[in-house]
Amino acid sequence: MLLDLALILVVAGVVTIVFKALKQPLVLGYIVAGILTGPYVGFIPTATQVESVEFWGKIGVIFLLFGLGLEFSFKKLTKVGGPGITTVFSEALVMFSMGFLIAKIFGWENITALFVGAMLSISSTSIIIKTFDDLKIGGKKSSQLVFGALICEDLVAILLLVMLPTFVISKTFNGMQLATKILSITVFLLLWFTGGIYFIPTIYKKLRKLMSDETLIVVSLGLCLLMVVITLKANISEALGAFVMGSILSGTVQRDKILSLTRPIKDFFGAIFFVSVGMLVDPSVLLQYWPHILIITLAVIIVKPLAATIGFLFSGQALKIALPAGMCMCQIGEFSYIIASLGKDMGATPDYLYPVIVTVSILTTFVTPYWAKGGEKTFSFIYKHSSTGWRNVIDRLGSGKNTYNQESRWRKLLTSYLSRVFILTTWMAFIILFFTKVINPFLNSLLRSLYPQLSGMFWVRLVMFLLTIGAIAPFVWALLRLKDKDGIYDQIWADGKFARGPLLFLVAIKYIIAFIAVSFVASLYLTRSTGAIILICATVIVFVVISQRIKGYYSKIEKNFLANLDSEGGRRFVVPREMANEIHMEKCVVGQNSYLAGRSIGMVHRKKDTGALVIQLIRGNKVIDLPHKDQVFYPSDSLLVLGSDKQLSSFIALSKNVSEDEVPSQEDDSIEMRLFQITLGEKAPVLGHNANITAFRNEFGVLLVGVEKSDSDNFLRPNSSVTIEKGDTIWVVGNREKVNKLNIAD
Repeated sequence: MLLDLALILVVAGVVTIVFKALKQPLVLGYIVAGILTGPYVGFIPTATQVESVEFWGKIGVIFLLFGLGLEFSFKKLTKVGGPGITTVFSEALVMFSMGFLIAKIFGWENITALFVGAMLSISSTSIIIKTFDDLKIGGKKSSQLVFGALICEDLVAILLLVMLPTFVISKTFNGMQLATKILSITVFLLLWFTGGIYFIPTIYKKLRKLMSDETLIVVSLGLCLLMVVITLKANISEALGAFVMGSILSGTVQRDKILSLTRPIKDFFGAIFFVSVGMLVDPSVLLQYWPHILIITLAVIIVKPLAATIGFLFSGQALKIALPAGMCMCQIGEFSYIIASLGKDMGATPDYLYPVIVTVSILTTFVTPYWAKGGEKTFSFIYKHSSTGWRNVIDRLGSGKNTYNQESRWRKLLTSYLSRVFILTTWMAFIILFFTKVINPFLNSLLRSLYPQLSGMFWVRLVMFLLTIGAIAPFVWALLRLKDKDGIYDQIWADGKFARGPLLFLVAIKYIIAFIAVSFVASLYLTRSTGAIILICATVIVFVVISQRIKGYYSKIEKNFLANLDSEGGRRFVVPREMANEIHMEKCVVGQNSYLAGRSIGMVHRKKDTGALVIQLIRGNKVIDLPHKDQVFYPSDSLLVLGSDKQLSSFIALSKNVSEDEVPSQEDDSIEMRLFQITLGEKAPVLGHNANITAFRNEFGVLLVGVEKSDSDNFLRPNSSVTIEKGDTIWVVGNREKVNKLNIAD
């Protein structure tokens, strides 16, 4: 065992040095090292106890997920919010379906197809981060959107790791067993998150002075492994236990120290895991299954970026931002290996699938830098070669903004909309369950006693299908025609300055729910053929939408049962719309020998004119919001800066030392400064004021970034000659408390 460990570490060290020189991700180096030291390659010494290496690889998975939990926080999740969740919903749904469909075309079993869909749904965080570092594009708005999506993808991956074993054990889609599993996981998470978050951070805080580094790492890893044991005893994936304990410890005061202490352990065992991945790859299998590898690879590098781009568009992003962000998510990685290992260990997937997926990951990893680099060029090519009509469509997709007023409307819309979707979906589920568990057994029992020769015949199943569909049809109609009870959906849609992508996303959710409901009934009573189910679903949905009789049925139901639900002059400086869409905030640190050090904000603006605005300055424990132009930058000052991608890139370059390759990243969840867009009503206190930055800051405590006049879509830089009027949209930076005072309701 020691000889095997020495062999794989030495080979891994040599190979990763080569990959580092070639500017390739180290993960690929570990996999190649595993292939070289595995049992299928004989021209160099090979490991003799592969099972032992696999065991340490499983320990590596535990520590990888523990580290992921430490870096995860629900505060981060709330920050990435809509764009991240919307994008992952779109991408994961499309890629899961695509993987399942490809596997069925290959003739693989349903369980195998499920695993393939899961493997293709998750992008690689490590590969994307490595690509952003190499290409120096981590500070772009599109890159920030990708990071947000990756946070949400991590949660999806954890959910898949927990749920897939349920399907393997049952060998089918057992709804009751799945519901029981979800309930047990929910109870587990509720108890441990509430209890863990209440007790563990408190204990860590009280014992902070007594915990040396050695004690801290021993206790933290002990808690991690204890949680893994508990989840295994509860028949839940150990991956969930490691992630949960990591996320609990991320709320302790020693979180950063735990991260730094456990990182070498995570890196070491993680390296062994990736080596163990490579050791199970049989090169001879790749020659036999190269068509499968090619098709899956093409699906990942073409369909996956397209699905992610659609998700970003649905979240309200401009196409210029959404396309480069989507093209970055064109690979599969570490979670795909973990899911592949899970399928192999449980005997749910054939042996050849493992090397196929690993090879696909390697190929897509090599493609990633070129896709990430070509995102903006692809958009420029599409826009340049589009007709006038299509350019208008592209501009319309990118002209939206989420103003402060729209945030209020959205909260009202989601409250009304989602509550009604939940009620309608619950009623459909209840009806389907009632007909499946009560009516169908009763009818079959009656037929067996009266007419035994008719029991189980096709027409009996057809009658049950029609009865069930007829019962849920009014609710399907209401779901598909649903907007909201107060007409807010139409108000947001009619707003010429608001992107319609998020609204289209809500519409897509409705049709997906309807499709799932009808397809479940069709597969239960009529057929299991994918093509036939799609045809039946399309026919039923179209009929339900256009049927006036079904509309009347629902109107009666709603009236009787759901009534409670209703219970400027002078010169103006115009910023191009595409630049306005790129505006976001980024952090940087003033280097010891940088251009910024020793110069005031005003001097930097006069000499360099990057266009970026300093929103917040942190010096030790002192936080200066909206610093004055005479404020001097000192070395090690942490800055929060606002601007477009180009402006921020220029400013951050000034913060670097002459010999510095990159600016240290700082993570501070306490920063509450945000960029708001407010459409002004007739009682807004800023009406009649000039758009003077200094006057605004002194009187209202916020930084005025830009003004959009009500009669124009132009984005105006603040200027004393611009007068703020009713209906204008102002862009301001500040904390929510001060911004609230600018938005007095009419």
